[in-house]
Amino acid sequence: MIREAILHFDPLQTQVKTECIDQNGLRSVKFIENEDLMRAIRQHTYTPPLHSGLLPPNCVALTAHKEQWTVTLASDCGCYDVFYHNTAYENFPVPRLLLSCTINSGRLQNFRLAVADQGELTPETALFKCPFPNVNGFSLCVGSNVFTGYDTPRKLRTLLHRVMAVPFGDDYYRTEQTRLNLGARELFEHLKDKTPAYYYENVLIASGKTLSDFLGGAA
Repeated sequence: MIREAILHFDPLQTQVKTECIDQNGLRSVKFIENEDLMRAIRQHTYTPPLHSGLLPPNCVALTAHKEQWTVTLASDCGCYDVFYHNTAYENFPVPRLLLSCTINSGRLQNFRLAVADQGELTPETALFKCPFPNVNGFSLCVGSNVFTGYDTPRKLRTLLHRVMAVPFGDDYYRTEQTRLNLGARELFEHLKDKTPAYYYENVLIASGKTLSDFLGGAA
């Protein structure tokens, strides 16, 4: 029976020296490849499961980290109530939106927004440049608004409606983000009576990125 086991690590070597000492003091030495040792440790290390609880509709992806969750939601309708400065646009048409954020102790942070192509979502689904202000690449600015009370992912079911209701300003807006080359206010006025399909036919510009890029955290 082994009384003591000693591992000798040498950062300059690709092998680990193992030394086992039995109850009679007899030593035996073996060498193990670093990768083999790490594989054995992983196979015999127990990690308790992390349970998300009930997930909201249109939850595209959920990733558990040590102290937080990252969740990605797809828009559940084609129209939202939005604001541009103090102007309200009820039932404003939008293309398919993807919203990502982190949940840490019930607080939401690190908001990201993308526009996805129509049809079934796959890792290869094409993304477009976001036509709205307050978005830089994928990063979405929500101003000084604080999103708390989300102690379970289930409560995220109305999040996109709440986020889209945060007033848009002119942050990050560039006319070349769309095929229309309109100013921000002109864009909202032009789109207010259109349909979500109109974006794909006349507005959106391909970004060259895919859903896989968005889920992987690429900027």
